[in-house]
Amino acid sequence: MTSLEYLYYLGYSLHKKYRLSAQKRLEARVVSIGNLTVGGTGKTPAAIAIAGEAINRNLRPCILTRGYKGNGRGAVIVSKGDRLLTSWSEAGDEAILMAERLKGAWVIKDSNRYRAGLIANNRDIFILDDGFQHWRLYRDIDILIVDATNPFGNGRMIPIGRLREPIAEMKRADIIIINKTRKKEYELEKTIRRYNEDAPVFYADYRFEGLLSVNGKAISTDILKEKRVFAFSGIGNPGQFLNLLSELGVSVAGQKAFRDHHHYRVRNIKRIIKKAREVRAEIIVTTEKDMVKLRGLLSDTVSRDFFAVKISLEVNSSDFYDIIFKGLSPEIR
Repeated sequence: MTSLEYLYYLGYSLHKKYRLSAQKRLEARVVSIGNLTVGGTGKTPAAIAIAGEAINRNLRPCILTRGYKGNGRGAVIVSKGDRLLTSWSEAGDEAILMAERLKGAWVIKDSNRYRAGLIANNRDIFILDDGFQHWRLYRDIDILIVDATNPFGNGRMIPIGRLREPIAEMKRADIIIINKTRKKEYELEKTIRRYNEDAPVFYADYRFEGLLSVNGKAISTDILKEKRVFAFSGIGNPGQFLNLLSELGVSVAGQKAFRDHHHYRVRNIKRIIKKAREVRAEIIVTTEKDMVKLRGLLSDTVSRDFFAVKISLEVNSSDFYDIIFKGLSPEIR
């Protein structure tokens, strides 16, 4: 461990000890979704998938999220399951995306997830988004997501590497998802089992669900056929977005990657359009998370060329959800 890593880990350990000493419980079941690394591993799609399954089982879920980059102070109710109650600038792009995708689920943004949980009355289950290192709130199930394409970076902690905490801390996980693959990763499983012998391991990957217009209308994927496409995104793993387009047979003529949670300006849109024209692209595509922030920036004329790729997380076994919802039913409140 380098001196920089040691200083980071010292601060992390003191923060953990302080938060654990005052950890609080909510009355309903709390399921945490998180990872060991910085960057995109699929936490938001996993939260959407679990909340969606809860709704399918006639349960009442609530997602608790810190709303990264959202500038709203205190607790911000993003949705009570029927409509948006705030903007992405207040709640953050991921919180808005979850609320838009989930009719029937509460979404609350607050760095203090316990305080947020107290606001949502009569919920059957709380889903703690990005909660593996959130010590303030007790959770009944900790789900750890591992990116099969880059599980632990260079094995170093921040600021030298991508790890938020040592790999050995995966021992806390109750369930482990190996994401971005549909095949067995034997060597990765062997590494996981060195630190956690008991947690069930599931595999997951993204499923392409179609295209969306700027206003959220479903669009036929036929428009992509034999068209030159310009792709851009501001997500944790832009390479994964490009890989998905490639797997769909999309001809990506050019691309632009922004920082995760990028706050788009009109000048960015003009630059994207310019670069798309330079490579003779006929269609411009981005992610749902990015599209949340673009709607107010695109004119009616320009918006006709912009589309979002809609994806979902697909876990390889229904046992995954049976473990999470075991003992919960709509009749038991």
